[in-house]
Amino acid sequence: LRRRNKTARPRDFDSILQSRRTINNFLPELPTGWETALETAIQSALYAPNHKRTEPWRFHLLGKTAIRQVCELNASIITEKKGEKAGQKKLERWLQIPGWLVVTCKTSSNSDASGASMDEPTSLQREDYAACCCAVQNLCLSLHNAGMGTKWTTGPVNFDPRFSEIVGLEKNEFVVGTIWFGTPELIPEPPAKKRSMEDVFVKHN
Repeated sequence: LRRRNKTARPRDFDSILQSRRTINNFLPELPTGWETALETAIQSALYAPNHKRTEPWRFHLLGKTAIRQVCELNASIITEKKGEKAGQKKLERWLQIPGWLVVTCKTSSNSDASGASMDEPTSLQREDYAACCCAVQNLCLSLHNAGMGTKWTTGPVNFDPRFSEIVGLEKNEFVVGTIWFGTPELIPEPPAKKRSMEDVFVKHN
């Protein structure tokens, strides 16, 4: 065990946790050194809790071609539901996002039927999904610490078979979320919490 650094200030870490925000608008270009920051963030993501040590997470960095294909696919889905104008608006909006990272969960090939269902409380798939969510949080916090913003998104496009083809997902791999990243255009104020500490922190005898 490593000894705790007596000069370290615990609030520094808590400040990172509490100051992270979901960013909706980014500057058009990724900042200098973003590749290194992203690799560091992914490295930090790998240290997320993982009960069975299955390491189910996968990280797919999309290039310009894949980004446009995903944006056009999403626009077509929106167009079918809400019309061409809505689809075009969404296409223009999504093409403005500079960084795209798709995080997936790759299920174990040796898990039995009981371990392959999210409906089963103790299933391996549920534990793996939880581990991937922890990994995403680590990643977003690391990027935030590097001065970059993120938005964890999911939607119908992520679960469309055509999306899997664009990203090159395997059959036993499903999407946990698309992480948009880049330099924040504006950092929003923290939203008001709906519940107090007294509401969520229960002490038992």
